[in-house]
Amino acid sequence: ILHSRVLWILIWKYRSIYLKQSFYILFVLSCSTCFILVVQDILFARVFQYFPQFCEPLAEFVKNYSIFPAIYYPLQQHLHCAQPIIQILLTVNRMSCVLHPWKYSQMWKQFMPYAICLVLFSPFLFIWNIIISPKTPVYTFGGFYIGYDRVVIWATMTLFMLILRAITIVITAICTFVTVLRLTRMSKRLVSSERTLCVASFLISACFLGTAGAESIFAFQVVRTSTNISYFLLPISWDILNVGTPIVMVLASSQLRKHVFGNFKRSRSNSKVEDVTIVTGI
Repeated sequence: ILHSRVLWILIWKYRSIYLKQSFYILFVLSCSTCFILVVQDILFARVFQYFPQFCEPLAEFVKNYSIFPAIYYPLQQHLHCAQPIIQILLTVNRMSCVLHPWKYSQMWKQFMPYAICLVLFSPFLFIWNIIISPKTPVYTFGGFYIGYDRVVIWATMTLFMLILRAITIVITAICTFVTVLRLTRMSKRLVSSERTLCVASFLISACFLGTAGAESIFAFQVVRTSTNISYFLLPISWDILNVGTPIVMVLASSQLRKHVFGNFKRSRSNSKVEDVTIVTGI
């Protein structure tokens, strides 16, 4: 519900205000990705995994109607690959804002079409083996999840995601360090105006790092060799990232919080929503 509410505010209700800012355009991409993943989990992944009574008929459905896993699984992995790319763009966005505050808007206005294309198309560099490989149910814990029989043996999704996450962590760490260092040398007025989005970006980065850590445990089989706890850690870390992203932004930005919850209260009381002027800071 919060995902859909935030997206409605950003894309429709106040699009003329929010979508003028490059950070919020990137955040819309992030929130949209998280929203689709949450819907997929609720409707399919968690039903497949945690409802054993549906396991047999649903597994037969997946086997008999190959078009479903052929769309569902590549889309899921595409979105998982898009998240680190969006994370890189968000941290670079904040760094460029504090390094070049006067040229920042024009720079990102010119670069934004390329950034959107990067998010949409670069994941195919990582999921191509999934697309060409047959998808099958993999049974575990009384349920199942959709996996794939690799056509190209060495091209594992775990390896690709580990590389992508590692690159993202390095870039995030560098950009965050530069951003914080630059903020300490800026005037109080500029620091105040940039504080909200920087804090939001840092908190989203923290959610992302938790997911990267869980995926690293799974990839290196640190836990999996002796127990099955990694199979539970990974979905939980995804939940924290997917659900936490809009929550972090709403908590960090008073203006967005006012639009999300203030308008909801006014609409329930049939009050007229007044025009507001949005600012970058809290």
